Amino acid sequence: MHTKSGRMIRIVKMHGNGNDFVIIDEFKGELVPEKLKPDFVRAVCHRRFGVGGDGVIFVQKSSIADAKFRYFNSDGSEAEMCGNGIRCFCRYIVEEGYAGEGVVRVETLVGIKELEVWFDGEWWIKVNMGKPKFGKDVPAREEVWGKIFSIDGMNFEVYAVNTGVPHAVIFVDDFNFDIVGVARRIRYHEVFPEGTNVNFAKVESRNRVFVRTYERGVEDETLSCGTGSCAVVVVGKTIGKLGDAVEVITRGGILKIEVNDEIYMTGTANRVFEGNLNLRELRGYTFPMS
Repeated sequence: MHTKSGRMIRIVKMHGNGNDFVIIDEFKGELVPEKLKPDFVRAVCHRRFGVGGDGVIFVQKSSIADAKFRYFNSDGSEAEMCGNGIRCFCRYIVEEGYAGEGVVRVETLVGIKELEVWFDGEWWIKVNMGKPKFGKDVPAREEVWGKIFSIDGMNFEVYAVNTGVPHAVIFVDDFNFDIVGVARRIRYHEVFPEGTNVNFAKVESRNRVFVRTYERGVEDETLSCGTGSCAVVVVGKTIGKLGDAVEVITRGGILKIEVNDEIYMTGTANRVFEGNLNLRELRGYTFPMS
């Protein structure tokens, strides 16, 4: 659609437990040129000059699944997986008629994911997140499993795991410290060649844990992180702090995580608003108007 002020494209804003995303529907054709996607994402995610969001999800057609999931962090970097994001994606493609309720198959950069989608007054999505990876598959230059990081006079015992993207997990007695400052030191540590997300977890019981997450690519604490919640339960179960079915309390809401041979995450997805984005007025992004 064109107006006197510029070219308009439709957007939808969604969130999973406060982890918020701008949805761009390219199922029927490309709206944002591939080479311009990083610039577009940085511009649209700006919380003053754009729509605001932790990331952008592009909905695309797939030849091997119901739809293809493309996720970009707010800094413009593309990520392999986003647990909260893929729940929003699945609700969206079911509501738009690209897939039906029940089992939904989604193409991602880490393979096809199968999800269960149902509505019982609110939308629920259960995601098979696959098997966790450890050691060099995090990736890390050495195995980070109980490695002590000394930061600002405090010692943090760090466990690294890949639950779709790399995560560092630290169990703490409380959150009374500079979470963002400490997380950034770990996120950029040389042992993680591609960086890492950082999670701090406070255990209430074997089946309940509080989690706060600093996300790589957002470069700040977010209200919730699906892959991070999965990482916490994987590590917690492995070292004996948590059971195999855990309620994870994030600042944005609750996720239910089950860990057996594979990881299953269940949570909601909220569709907050939709409208038209004026590309000409989007600061930091120049769209070819021809």
